[in-house]
Amino acid sequence: MKKSRFIQWTAACLLLLIAGCEVEYFAQLAVGQIESLANTVPIEEALSDPNLTQDEKDKLVFLQQVREFGINRIGLFAGDAYTVFEANGTEPAAYVLTAAAKDSLTAFQWNLPIVGLTGQKGFFDRALGQREADLLVEQGYDVFYTTAAGFSTLGVFPDPVRQSNLRMDEFDLADFLLHEMTHSTVFKPSDTNFNEAMATFVGRAAAQAWFDETHGPNSSEAVAARMRFADKAVIDEYVIALFTESGNYYEAAAARGDSRETIIAGRDAVFQAIAATYETDYEPRLADPDRWTFIRDLPLDNARILIGIRYQGGLSDFEAVLNKTNGDFPATLEVYSEAARQTDSRKYLQDWAAAP
Repeated sequence: MKKSRFIQWTAACLLLLIAGCEVEYFAQLAVGQIESLANTVPIEEALSDPNLTQDEKDKLVFLQQVREFGINRIGLFAGDAYTVFEANGTEPAAYVLTAAAKDSLTAFQWNLPIVGLTGQKGFFDRALGQREADLLVEQGYDVFYTTAAGFSTLGVFPDPVRQSNLRMDEFDLADFLLHEMTHSTVFKPSDTNFNEAMATFVGRAAAQAWFDETHGPNSSEAVAARMRFADKAVIDEYVIALFTESGNYYEAAAARGDSRETIIAGRDAVFQAIAATYETDYEPRLADPDRWTFIRDLPLDNARILIGIRYQGGLSDFEAVLNKTNGDFPATLEVYSEAARQTDSRKYLQDWAAAP
């Protein structure tokens, strides 16, 4: 299909979503997606672009190898995604908004077409997203509005590799690509936490498999990848501690009948106490602590805690399934797919892994 005709078809499909919904919001999604598609070229063409550095071209080749590994070895679906390139410079792919109650770990949720109920909302228009973020702040929510390196359109469109992605090193690039491909393979509407945690686990585990099988499990590349993902697992533990300890505080305060104002006034001391454990309990366990120094000064609120647990919480549920299949990724993805059809997907995974 010629690009012009494809863009016209895309516009028609996206505009259908606008009817009866938030017109301005969905209009900027349609425009942003169309502009992104219009600015893509096949990766083969990008490899001959004199404006790209050799490092960028090397990473494009690397990502194509990882993509094929994801399809053929892991069993991920890609369609035409990541066969095209968007020269977006250093601009983010999009912006993502998350919000939460100030007095409990309760996520603000949006009800969007296709994805259903979700605790995060994406924008191409930075100013439009900031206006919504400001409104939520005025309404008394914790708000986290940040950039996104990429996103999956769940196989609907040929998602591009973006020039901004190529600033990552190979460990994070492989993780990133396989994470996004997971979304196109298994998706559960109205369960953002399941989708994101699953993609986090698969992205890391499949990336490690790539380095092990491509270079050898004892190679410097595979060992370095293992260290990177081990560090991420330590950070996961810290995020879980933040979620657990702050959740305990909110539950105890609610049980006492504390007012909203009292709960909010007391939470900073709880955040500070948990944050202090990062340098004493977690940082010493990191192989590359300098990579994570930003965590020491990370502002804490419920929106940030919830987005952290969304991506990093309960990864052991997914790991247990992979272990039971003896590392058979396609078989593991079949179990995840079945879990996605269940009301309680996490319980299904736990029961499946525990069954004799």
